[in-house]
Amino acid sequence: MLKQSRNVFKRQFARLKRWVTLGSVGITPRLAIAFAGVAALAAAANLIVENGVSILEEQRHVEMERIASDLRAITTLRDTMGRAKQVVYSAELSMALSRFDRAVQEHVEADSRTSAARYSGSQQSLDRELREYTTEAGVASPKTLPAVVGRHKRSADALIDSARIRRSLLARYSTAFARMDARVESSFDGAWRILGRVVARQSLLKLRAQFDDLRVAFAARDSQDNGGTDASPLAKAEQALAETLRANALTLRKSQGALWYEGMNEDLALLVTTRTSLEQAEVKRIAIAKSFARETDSLVALLPKTLEIEAAAPAVSAQATPQVAAPAPVPTADYLPKQPAVAATRSPMVQSNHSLVAWVSGVVLVVLLYICFATIFSIVRPVRRLVAATARLAKGENARVVATGGIRELETLAVAFNAMAEQLAAARASTRDAHQRLEAKVDERTRQLQELAEQDPLTGLANRRHLFTALNQALDCARITGERVGVFFLDVDNFKTLNDSLGHAYGDRVLIAIAQRIEVIAGACGFAARLGGDEFTVVHQGADEAQEIMECGAAIVRAFETPVVVDDREVIVSVSVGVSIFPDHEPDVESLLRAADAALFRAKALGRSQLAMFTPELLTTASAKFAIEQRLRRAIHKGEFELFYQPLVNVQTLDVQLVEALIRWRMPDGSYLAPAEFLAVAEESGLIMEISDWVLRTAIESAAQWHRGEWPEARVAINVSPRQFLDYRFVDRLKSLLNEFQLPARCVELELTESVLQTGPATIKTLHQLRAMGVAIALDDFGTGYSSLASLQQLPLTRVKLDRSLIASMDGSVRSASIARATIGLCRDLGLEVTAEGVERLEQLTMLLPNRTITLQGYLLARPVPREELLLLIKRLPEHCQELVRLSQKGSSQAPVLRIAN
Repeated sequence: MLKQSRNVFKRQFARLKRWVTLGSVGITPRLAIAFAGVAALAAAANLIVENGVSILEEQRHVEMERIASDLRAITTLRDTMGRAKQVVYSAELSMALSRFDRAVQEHVEADSRTSAARYSGSQQSLDRELREYTTEAGVASPKTLPAVVGRHKRSADALIDSARIRRSLLARYSTAFARMDARVESSFDGAWRILGRVVARQSLLKLRAQFDDLRVAFAARDSQDNGGTDASPLAKAEQALAETLRANALTLRKSQGALWYEGMNEDLALLVTTRTSLEQAEVKRIAIAKSFARETDSLVALLPKTLEIEAAAPAVSAQATPQVAAPAPVPTADYLPKQPAVAATRSPMVQSNHSLVAWVSGVVLVVLLYICFATIFSIVRPVRRLVAATARLAKGENARVVATGGIRELETLAVAFNAMAEQLAAARASTRDAHQRLEAKVDERTRQLQELAEQDPLTGLANRRHLFTALNQALDCARITGERVGVFFLDVDNFKTLNDSLGHAYGDRVLIAIAQRIEVIAGACGFAARLGGDEFTVVHQGADEAQEIMECGAAIVRAFETPVVVDDREVIVSVSVGVSIFPDHEPDVESLLRAADAALFRAKALGRSQLAMFTPELLTTASAKFAIEQRLRRAIHKGEFELFYQPLVNVQTLDVQLVEALIRWRMPDGSYLAPAEFLAVAEESGLIMEISDWVLRTAIESAAQWHRGEWPEARVAINVSPRQFLDYRFVDRLKSLLNEFQLPARCVELELTESVLQTGPATIKTLHQLRAMGVAIALDDFGTGYSSLASLQQLPLTRVKLDRSLIASMDGSVRSASIARATIGLCRDLGLEVTAEGVERLEQLTMLLPNRTITLQGYLLARPVPREELLLLIKRLPEHCQELVRLSQKGSSQAPVLRIAN
């Protein structure tokens, strides 16, 4: 219903608009209407002329009535003369403003104590008059007046300060100029005088002449009004003097001395600097002066100049303000002019004017009629030609179809129409050519799409679809010939780390280089394909023995021992390879790829750059990993993880200042799984991010409770996974958790492995952000990487944790003990804290006790315990450690067990 009403309204509005604008009425009716309007206007003019005298007399009578009304208003004005008090205060405020402006100008020019006193007095006078105006005058001051006065006084202070700066810069310039002039004059005084003429070097003469030019330019510049800012003559004089000094440097140094020459250069540099500062100060001073003048005008405009009278008939308005003037005598009725009677008949002059108006009106109507017929003829014929040409153009005629002629606008339209016809003809021809080219392009694109359907768009290798087709053909051929076919599943090691550190665009270029190398290797024995991401497949055809396929796989692994060069940069990459063989392992394509994938997981488990062949047990292992992954997902959902805490004992004080948070997985039977049993599966499946975030949050929450409770000095060490640390949101996440639980950053220490800390500049930047927050950084498992010493030098670390493998063998290996002692000494010299992990025997403790600055961690001292048992463990741990030290000194090998339960 609403829509129907809206449509009805639109139709009515369109009908009204068409009627108002004469709709589709042609040019002839329109001109006829215009002609009728002009004729009516001429008739009205004649009528006005006939009755002009009576109208004028009536207007005169109205004017006399208005004068009488004004005289009565003046009579009423005499009673309102007492309101002039406001004007008096306005005049006094205006005079105070004038005195203030004169005092400002005098202080700007003189800057003396007298001018300063006069300026201060005028400012106080201005404030007093403004206050009296707003309080004594009887009316409220304009709202903007006090603000404008305050701004005006601030501008005055700024103008005085800018004048002082100008005088200071002029004095500095004059002083430097005087020193240079004195040097030149002293040089001339030492010259020989022969017959009253100075015999001196040409360079000194030129310097003296240029000094005179500089003096003239400075005097001319300083004499300008308001210190004009056009200093080009002065700058040119300074530049000429500098060029003369540089051109005659050797001569002047030799004749006048190096000190003389260096002093001239220093003073000249001071001149240039001072002149530049003076120009900038002048610009600012002039701007302030203009602003000061504008504010004066604004203040003057805000003050009332005259008293306005709001006359309302028949009495004067109560809000009007009288003029400050002596009251004039009120005219009486005798003063009013007499009203002459209206003439009964027209004069001959009026009749003559009426005849003239009639003749002029007739001539105008004739001219207008001629213009109307000419306009109709000049418009209708060209429009008809355009209509006919449009019909011919619609039929496909492209020649010059419209003859020119008619009024100028329609002739321009005809020319444009002809140009459009020519362009349409050209467009039709171009469209035919483009259609032919499009058909050819479609054929070409069809061929390209056919190729893209079988090729990987990034590397150009065969894609998954083409791989299945080609591998099926290879298997069919092998079934006939009895040969073996090897299927290699390749994965680039740690490619995500490379992508995150160097960027995805660079990572794509690395993938292209890897694909080119794989294609070269596979070209001799089969073909290669890309399955997606950093996973590739190589098919080895025509092999007689499985050993031949394994040798090909080993060649693939060795091929990546040489760095890949991308954008003139060497990138070291390695690949892990899993292989399955037809018909030894599986009979079809999908089974072979699944078997090769299982072998790839085995190669990943063996370490980087490894080759593994499929065995039936690998599928069992893969199934077990899948089961663990599914259980992990349920464990995350049900909250089956717990954090245990293991203390780090200070060797010197035997107390605990730091505990390490260690995750445990609680089984349904009450037992716990260690991280080594499930974290690898979590890393592969991507669940490590959720688990790591839970560990970070839980550890910070526990530390916050200890910090605000029984253990204010609590500090907790948290292991951070590589994927979690490389996430760009990690630092912000840590900040939000610290703010949420109100825990100081010094209470948290992050433990990172060396592989995480070798990922490039982005990692170092993140470490510096963490250190700036106050978070401590520990290098975990130190001694197992390839560039440990470089890490100690480059990274902002606070602690180094010696790997348990090094501590485990130190009591049985002299070399391990020497390495441990050297590493502890090196870290101590670098100002790093050291923690020895895996202390489990008294012999290890005996060897580590001489290092009084380290901390110890291991089952010998304390095992990891739940959060609720930690504080009790910390209380009993010093006594237990003292007992261990006593036994180690006696040479005992039996260590007591620390029991927490009462």
